[in-house]
Amino acid sequence: MDASRGHKEVLQVNNLTMSILLPTYNRAASVLRTLNSIREQDFSNFEILVWDDCSKDDTSEKVRGIDDDRIRYHRNDENMGLTRNLQACYEKAAGDIIFLMADDDLLLQGALLKTRDAFLRGGQIGVVTRPYYWFWSDPRKPIRAVLAYDRSRDSEISIFQGRKEIGALFRSAGQMSGLAFRRSYVDVPFQEDIFVTHVYPFASILRKYKAVYLRDYTVAVRTPLSISSHRQDVYVTSPLQSWVRMFCTLYPGVEHAELRKNCIDFIAKDTEVGLIQIKTATSSNQAVLREISTILSYRPRSAFDLDFCLSTLMAVLTPGRILRRVVDFYKLHLLSKIVSTKMDDQALQEMTNAVS
Repeated sequence: MDASRGHKEVLQVNNLTMSILLPTYNRAASVLRTLNSIREQDFSNFEILVWDDCSKDDTSEKVRGIDDDRIRYHRNDENMGLTRNLQACYEKAAGDIIFLMADDDLLLQGALLKTRDAFLRGGQIGVVTRPYYWFWSDPRKPIRAVLAYDRSRDSEISIFQGRKEIGALFRSAGQMSGLAFRRSYVDVPFQEDIFVTHVYPFASILRKYKAVYLRDYTVAVRTPLSISSHRQDVYVTSPLQSWVRMFCTLYPGVEHAELRKNCIDFIAKDTEVGLIQIKTATSSNQAVLREISTILSYRPRSAFDLDFCLSTLMAVLTPGRILRRVVDFYKLHLLSKIVSTKMDDQALQEMTNAVS
């Protein structure tokens, strides 16, 4: 091979560009902090696409006031909803890597560089995911976390390895911030089901390619503004049914029967605790009872799981307003202590340094 050609190919691979998709709507109070957490990263070869879904607040003025030519701001003429807005944003992206970001979350220092470096492992890597944690008001104080697959190293894994890998990958995909795809591998658009709208490309790519699961926490997810615990309209469709529909769509046929079965079994088990979240958002038992029925239809043995039974009783018997107060108190004063024991001292220190 010609030496100059080889040098150019290596240079091109090492200079992977990144498009950060940041759909937003009425989040002027938080989007600037989110943008600053991106702009202050130690990796700078990126563009930020801020797609404003016709906000009614001063989002436009605040974003346009930032002097940074890496930011591409667009305001829709009408409200399109998250899925269409995210898809429109994606279609304007030019980077080799698509990096998703919610408008109220924060990137920890090193997030983009670690993500880019994971893709440099080679063309077998189609997606990169990460451990992350939730916070209430102080990003240095986690109240809940999705833990690393392997705290000792970045891990190259596949959904075809088994249940552990399926669980790790799709649990990590529950939040969009920090998920990254190789753009040339994306073969399905974002979908309308709100709980999995961003997961479709992720899950589709995993049919052919591996993921890197980073060892380090790279994202802090803000809890008080979460739509899943405050908007009842997102529960018009069963969350579990949305996940099942995705798995059946992307992993059809006899050849994927075992994979599909394991995916559905995992998500049915993992969504059991979501019954409480449904009640706090809707204050109605109708959606809760529907979800209970859906879980049992796909995983009958959940009826014998203690966690499922406790979540069912709390969700059905406790009024939504009271349950919200109980859940918020639990997150702030009890769950935060439990999370700290699960996140090792090194991880907590790295996390604190990254948001200081």
